[in-house]
Amino acid sequence: MEMLQSVINIREAVSTMINFGEASKLEKDLSCLPVSLDKARAVIYRGEWGRFKNKDLAALLWHLKDATYDAEDLLRESNDQVLWQKMEDADRSLAGQFFSSSLNVVQTLIGGSKTRIKEVQDKLNKAVADLEGELNSVGLNFEIVQHMPVTSSVIGVPQVFGHDEERDLVIEKLGVMIGRDNERDLVIEKMGVPLTRFVAARAKGKRAAGGTVAKSASTPKRLKGESSRAGPRISQSKCIGNVSILPIFGIGGVGKTTLAQYIYNDERVRSHFRMRTWVCVSDLFDKKRIIEEIFKSITKKDSSQHSSNDLQEELKKKLKSQKFLLVLDDIWSITNREWEELNALLKDGLKGSMILVTTRLQNVANLVCTNNFEPFELKGLDEDKFWNFFKDCAFGQKRPADSECNNLHKIGQSIASRLCGSPLAAKTLGRLLNMELTSLVKLVSGERTRPEDIGIRYLDDLRSRFLLQIDPKYPDESRYVMHDLIHDMAQSVSVNECLLLQDLSSRNEGRKLHAVRHMSVQVADESLKSELRDIQYLNKLHSLRLGINLKVEITWFNQLSNILFMSLQGCKLVKLPESIGELHSLRYLDISHSCVKELPEKFWRLYSLQVVDARRSSLRAISPDVTKLINLRRLALPTNCALKLSVLTRLGNLSRLRNLKYFTVAPRNGRKIGELKDMDKLSGTLTIKSICNVKSKEEASEARLVDKQYLKTLDLWWRDSDGYNVMSSENGVLEGLCPPRRIECLKVENFRGDSFCSS
Repeated sequence: MEMLQSVINIREAVSTMINFGEASKLEKDLSCLPVSLDKARAVIYRGEWGRFKNKDLAALLWHLKDATYDAEDLLRESNDQVLWQKMEDADRSLAGQFFSSSLNVVQTLIGGSKTRIKEVQDKLNKAVADLEGELNSVGLNFEIVQHMPVTSSVIGVPQVFGHDEERDLVIEKLGVMIGRDNERDLVIEKMGVPLTRFVAARAKGKRAAGGTVAKSASTPKRLKGESSRAGPRISQSKCIGNVSILPIFGIGGVGKTTLAQYIYNDERVRSHFRMRTWVCVSDLFDKKRIIEEIFKSITKKDSSQHSSNDLQEELKKKLKSQKFLLVLDDIWSITNREWEELNALLKDGLKGSMILVTTRLQNVANLVCTNNFEPFELKGLDEDKFWNFFKDCAFGQKRPADSECNNLHKIGQSIASRLCGSPLAAKTLGRLLNMELTSLVKLVSGERTRPEDIGIRYLDDLRSRFLLQIDPKYPDESRYVMHDLIHDMAQSVSVNECLLLQDLSSRNEGRKLHAVRHMSVQVADESLKSELRDIQYLNKLHSLRLGINLKVEITWFNQLSNILFMSLQGCKLVKLPESIGELHSLRYLDISHSCVKELPEKFWRLYSLQVVDARRSSLRAISPDVTKLINLRRLALPTNCALKLSVLTRLGNLSRLRNLKYFTVAPRNGRKIGELKDMDKLSGTLTIKSICNVKSKEEASEARLVDKQYLKTLDLWWRDSDGYNVMSSENGVLEGLCPPRRIECLKVENFRGDSFCSS
């Protein structure tokens, strides 16, 4: 739709041209691009599936994607140029000036774009032909209308396989384990926790089945999966002291964290260890943070009130007072020295205490393991259990009999056989196959089909398929994380489109940097000043996130002609550079938590802007020209700026705005309550102040509040101070305002009427 509008806008502009031949040729060339793009996307769809069968397709697929991006950029850029010129012309009063400026933009489009249009079209056609030919030659010529197998429902709670009936009922409600009872019991027994006779017998039977036999009392028992090739151990931490350390290692997504959670919350473990604490270490081994988290968990005190030495001394005393269990989850890279420094604080705890470590890396497991254990390698589920679980994810609980869908089962078994018994892989891919088309129909035909609503439903869909998860560190906020396995996969498939700069020593060998579309810079280093200049040559960038305390003036923003999203969150600049005013395609700017106090004058001419996030920034003023940003959807401001915004004239121009905290009514034109008439997309909370300036029911009804169906809270504020004089004329004003029927909270303040409307 946006591409079609681009062509229509340019057609209107070229209609003013004297040379209609050239104008007609430009219009025809542009009209061909959307058609070519439709075909390109269809071939990309085939290529995405085909590259898993033929790795040689990857390069051709990348070239086609690059050509497709270029074509989309051209159409969007042309549309933005026309919009920019129209808005500039609206400020001119003389007809001669208007015609001249329109003529200039069209001459620019024709003179500078006709060659580029041809180049982009030729590149796209060739890339389509190359990939389509290769797909056909290897027999991958299926149509894009092919659908995934459709099932009746999505599994809400994981089903657990391979257990006795009573255990199944309990574990299914918990939804935490899949076929791991034996591994759990073996680990718990190693931790010195007494098991019931039945469980102990089962654990011994499992060991016997695995071929592990205890030769003598002095020979340590080996768990199923324990490596006998762990190599020599030279670390001091290997010596058996009061605290034993058992590491669990295995590939991403195999269930290490889940197994550790299962053990951590087992009733027998809870009663055996009076103190328990859990720390997620992740990829950065930060000794200070780990110690602070252990301290806060065990003592329930604020670690910031203690010096580093006092904190460690108090923690050591506490660890000697009771037997404890510490889980260090998801350790990545760690040096011998880093581990020795942390272990020195923990190793003298009360005798019988345990540390459970989970990691992907066997060398980390070897480093931390004490001599009374072998590192425990957690492997994938057994084939039968894994296939049952995969079917449950893919088909739902009411899965059909094998005889009813042999073909689908064959496909499923082919997929499952490549997943190495990984529970996460089964959840992710199985639930990708489990799709209800009725939910997609509701998405398209639903009553609320704003882009935000559609985006939320897409996000919920990704969550239900375990592609995204709520960040456990911030459960009350809308923060999401990917599991490591999903993140690794996302990185691998987007290697030529996305660039993450975390280490200045990295040279990104083999990367096609000129075609990078998304870039994130997360380096806090003074040497970054020189490196930043190189970004200006990445003129195909669509998004740029500078996650650093930016202090240097940047003069090259205007080189990023295709930028759509830019985040300068937390930057230390007081004023943004003038060059940002040249980014006519910019849709989203994030300056939240920044020191920015002022926005340059040209900023208010970025007519394609849709979102400006300046929350918790130092912004002091908002220009009256903000009402020219007719495409704004979100404008998040500090409270002082939100109040200044409320008294600007012609706010009604922002008809696409979703949020407006305050609107202050005044009797003059441009400030009357009728400015709200077309702002039907407003959502959340709206406070209308100084309603005393509305003189009649008819004037109040011009706001058409009844049409603002997305509002949840409406605060009608008549005046700043209450009074005692009854003003019956205000009854009609209140009736004329007529809030939407779906409103959840309605406040009426300092109203001097003597009755409320019945409706």
